[in-house]
Amino acid sequence: MERLKELFVGVKARDAVFMSGYALYLVFGYVSFESPTMFVSMGGSNLPAQSLFQVATVGARVLVYASMIAVMRRRSRISTLASAFLCAGVAAAGFLVTRMAFEFASFVPSEALLPWLMFGGLLYGAGGALVTLLWARFSGTLDVRRVYLFVLLSNALSLVLYLFVTLLPTSTIAPAGAVLFFASVAFCKRCLDMRSPIEEECSVPVLKGALLSLWRPILGTAILSFMSGLMIQVSIQQSIPLATFQYTSIITQGAVVVVLLLPALVAKSQPSLGSVYKVALPLSAAGFLLLPLIWDGAGGLANACAQLGSLVAGIILWCMTASAVRDTRLPAGLLFSCSLVCTNGAQLAGTVVGTLNAHTFSVGDLKLTAVALVAVYLVAMVSTFLFKDKAFSGEEAAQPVPATAAPQAALEERCREIVEGYGLTPRESEILKYLGQGRTVRSISEKLVVSENTVKYHVKSIYQKLDVHSRDEVVDLIEREA
Repeated sequence: MERLKELFVGVKARDAVFMSGYALYLVFGYVSFESPTMFVSMGGSNLPAQSLFQVATVGARVLVYASMIAVMRRRSRISTLASAFLCAGVAAAGFLVTRMAFEFASFVPSEALLPWLMFGGLLYGAGGALVTLLWARFSGTLDVRRVYLFVLLSNALSLVLYLFVTLLPTSTIAPAGAVLFFASVAFCKRCLDMRSPIEEECSVPVLKGALLSLWRPILGTAILSFMSGLMIQVSIQQSIPLATFQYTSIITQGAVVVVLLLPALVAKSQPSLGSVYKVALPLSAAGFLLLPLIWDGAGGLANACAQLGSLVAGIILWCMTASAVRDTRLPAGLLFSCSLVCTNGAQLAGTVVGTLNAHTFSVGDLKLTAVALVAVYLVAMVSTFLFKDKAFSGEEAAQPVPATAAPQAALEERCREIVEGYGLTPRESEILKYLGQGRTVRSISEKLVVSENTVKYHVKSIYQKLDVHSRDEVVDLIEREA
């Protein structure tokens, strides 16, 4: 209970309710993206239409994240209100287009409706990507323990809410999903308003350094996302009742979330995020090993296991990216978009491969067995390098403080002149002052309560702007400014 209190410390009860908005968005995702729930609830049963709709939604997310990378490198922040209205507007258009397509399905040829369904899927995916980036901005204001608990508790709550949604009359499930989406957008805006915004800085060396520290989990999650996209299309071809499909996913995901949540609630230290991938990899491998054996049985257990690997990896990557945003002060939309464009691009590839080939699979088919073996090989490949730590190079280790370090009052004045003359960011100006004092990277990281790698990325950016190559040269430059 103490760990839960840490998450909500300083947060009013009504604000804690607004934080549940992320769970509402996850439920919307279950209904719209991760199962055939929406199509069945609207009376649709056209398998090609379902596949193309999912290709469109994932493709739209990739386009949005790629566009945000280009936009946010030039403009670090977009207002919360504008982002919320954009999310709501795009999603509302998607709901209307998709709903109209299903209404006309009874008397219009399915071929004529496919373009409209795909257009609706594009709007669905774009709206989902935009609200994801809103919640990413909120997550970037939390420390690693809080964001880990926040994401896991949201996933746990979303499964409970999804269970209630599955009990609704089928004709009301799609409208319920729309209501959940709009509520999530409103709640997210309220959550962002109640948090102190981070003063964002966009520095190319810092961005490169952050991506260097994240590339291994991004690649691992991308591989699992490819498998997830493929398995969703494979599962569509199975003759599994929708209720069985839903309850299998709820039970398996609920069990994994509980396993991940309990240690975080009990342990006093920060969670070791990288080690949690050890849960994701065996789960995904098990799903593909089961694939040739229970192709059309066991309630979609093979599909559920494969999805769990992507779920766990995605949660951990989300937490690591949020932690990097908090450390580096990079725009949350930029850093999360860099991560999500890779994982969603991989999911899009898996979805396309599944759409083109899933109908050719059958129980006992050699092709199905080959898919399982290749997938297990990819999981094994991920495990061989995912947990290796690669130290950041290019910055000196702990060194004694130079005797020429300037006195505090004079130092601050000289550093202020350098900051103005060379256009350093607020975070870089802080680090410049500490470099002028002769502090080491480790000492600066402890002073600023950020990781050593984050300090190194900023130091590299400072060196480039000042055209120097060492801490001693920085101190000399400060002395010359006198």
